[in-house]
Amino acid sequence: MRRTPIIENLKPPIGSPGDIVIITGKNFGATRNASYVEFGKSRLTASSYISWSDTEIKVVLPANVQDGLVVVGTDRVRSAPAFFANERDIPVAVMPTTQTAGPVVTAVSQNSLYIGDLLIISGSNFGSTRENSAVYFTTEREAVSSRTPVASNAGAASAMRVQYIPANRNDFDYEFWSDTEIRVRIPDGAATGTIYVETPSGRSTLQKLTIESRGGTKTFGSLRTYLLQLAADVTDVIVAEPTAIRFYFPRPVVTAAQPSVVLTECIPEPAVADYQNTIIHQLQASKSMLPQKYRFSQNFVVSVYEMHTSVNPQLVRPYADMSEMLYAAATRPDSFIPAADKAVIALARQIVGNVANPYNKARLIYNYMIDNYRLNESNGATRVPLDMIRRKRGDAYDFAIIYTALLRASGIPAFTDSGVLVDRDMGTRNHWWCEFYLNGIGWIPVDVALGAGLSYQSWVNRENAREYYFGNLDSQHVTLSRGVHEIKPGSANMVQRPHAYALQTVWEESSHDALKYSSFWADPIVLGVY
Repeated sequence: MRRTPIIENLKPPIGSPGDIVIITGKNFGATRNASYVEFGKSRLTASSYISWSDTEIKVVLPANVQDGLVVVGTDRVRSAPAFFANERDIPVAVMPTTQTAGPVVTAVSQNSLYIGDLLIISGSNFGSTRENSAVYFTTEREAVSSRTPVASNAGAASAMRVQYIPANRNDFDYEFWSDTEIRVRIPDGAATGTIYVETPSGRSTLQKLTIESRGGTKTFGSLRTYLLQLAADVTDVIVAEPTAIRFYFPRPVVTAAQPSVVLTECIPEPAVADYQNTIIHQLQASKSMLPQKYRFSQNFVVSVYEMHTSVNPQLVRPYADMSEMLYAAATRPDSFIPAADKAVIALARQIVGNVANPYNKARLIYNYMIDNYRLNESNGATRVPLDMIRRKRGDAYDFAIIYTALLRASGIPAFTDSGVLVDRDMGTRNHWWCEFYLNGIGWIPVDVALGAGLSYQSWVNRENAREYYFGNLDSQHVTLSRGVHEIKPGSANMVQRPHAYALQTVWEESSHDALKYSSFWADPIVLGVY
């Protein structure tokens, strides 16, 4: 009788080419012979194996190692998969190159720039690669919570405080990094003040930098801090062979308006705590599992500021001057945004006509949708957002997706943001809104559904919601995904969740050996507001 190999542990679960990985389990066989190990559907060559026994396999990762599923196989049977992540593709801190001297900035290319402009920083000891180093820029925030009124005779200076924000890798702000030179775009939310470079060896001295605001301004205030919980339950697990079931939880994203996200509790310990801004939980299922409920949960402390923008359309700068990578990423169609659909392109042309200014085009599209489409209050419809163009009605999800698609079809960089609205009673509802980019100013928030009259219990009564939610956003929006979060599937059976609190391509997955299980993803809940 042939025994099926069983993987019990993979150490480490995250690695890079040249690392040694130890696979422990049973039924591997005393010698390798015709058996093999696969990483991401690629079989290791003979030179990768260090040792092989019935309970342990040691391999060295090759240069072309892929992330995904790890399988131990013989000539006829294969194990249930385990999960491995390639460290090269993980956008989180890795072990830095040993460096004893702190960074030194000797010069900057310009002392006066706009949001999105390229800044060249010269100096030494920056490190040969960025890894977990960063460039920090001044930003201005309200000094007190919106629940604590500022005295009417207090000046603007007393109501604001200076903080620092890093350049945003998700906006492709970092264009080049070497030990003596850094090329970085001025990030969204930066303000006149100072900048510094920080590496594992310390911080550089402060350098003065003026952020011009001729085309528009952005301000942040009304801070609120939330204790947010994301959770899912799994029951009725029945498997044919031992297998793994994986669950992918989005981590709240860091933006200019949401600058602080801290994971405070994660139960149970995740398989991977942060892989491309995702927490991965893995349930090792077997035939002998008890018929019980398994729960995965994580709590985050998230700080959110209200955001206000003021734009002079005549002074908006052309997109030719902005990051080419950001422009391409935020204007192309994707699995959620049908920007290349013929109906979307035709409607965009109908709405904007010969208007060239991107701010004016975005306003025309916003007004058209509010004037011509009826808002359905309930979320969760099964139809596709494109039906909204024909049916002339849709929910908040449809409004956000179609608005983003129309912006992109008009050549305007735009994202759909997903998350939750938090009302006065700490209740939450899944919600979707948008942001579009203006070079020289940054990201402009737009909530079409709230502008169209979607009702919810705001802390502040908006007399003119239509005017407010084009260019402004309150601090009751908690962002869980920004744009589409593409997750590479590792097995055939994957679960997608339309109208969920994040635009995510995969939420859970399992192999064919998982005959049955039931999962329940709870909507995010707020445990406290501070």
